[in-house]
Amino acid sequence: MSYSIGEFARLCGINATTLRAWQSRYGLLKPLRTEGGHRLYSDADVQQALKILDWVKKGVPVSQVKALLERPEPQRTNNWLVLQETLLARLQEGKIDSLRQQIYNAGREYPRPELVTEVLRPLRSRLSGNTAAMMTLRAVLDGVILSYTTFCLEGDKKAPGDNCLISGWHLNDACEIWLEALKRTGQGHRIDLLPVTPEALAPELFPARRWLLVTSGKLTAARQKQAEHWRETLDSLEIIIL
Repeated sequence: MSYSIGEFARLCGINATTLRAWQSRYGLLKPLRTEGGHRLYSDADVQQALKILDWVKKGVPVSQVKALLERPEPQRTNNWLVLQETLLARLQEGKIDSLRQQIYNAGREYPRPELVTEVLRPLRSRLSGNTAAMMTLRAVLDGVILSYTTFCLEGDKKAPGDNCLISGWHLNDACEIWLEALKRTGQGHRIDLLPVTPEALAPELFPARRWLLVTSGKLTAARQKQAEHWRETLDSLEIIIL
């Protein structure tokens, strides 16, 4: 079968912008073209895209995937840990501009959900000590994460997408709001973010928005009841329990 780029993107779970970059920037995937110049993908292209995505999810930069596909070898290196160590070294050396650039580069090389879950969250956990040095390093890292997330959110607002609001709700760590927002960038969402968890929340003020609430720990009976009440008045509500 043949698929348009939109159909192909849905089949593989990869957005069209990423697919175009894989082809033009990295030489991955070679779809046919219609007389009008539109891309046409085959079932073989679907299998190839899934292989590429599998390597990327293991932490291999997309720029290195072509060689692996041509000459596959067992992957023994924990690429996520290597990236963590590289970012941590830049942070400890006070090379904040370099740290920022590496995170921006990683956001182009890897799917952002994996960047958050496999790199940024574990790295923040490694800086969770209560010493002055640890708290300072973590605050600097958080500043870079907030800056990068803002950059990604602004880019998404230039394209069509559904309108989302992300907020904390009984959340212990405000940076988690930003990390959850970062995970969803580049996926057809136009996200607005409440940067600090409010003491009281009234999602019903914006009922047409898709709401995502990030919370710590299991929901108590009272909070479950509150969530059920909100769902009666909102078009969409998702609760993310950390």
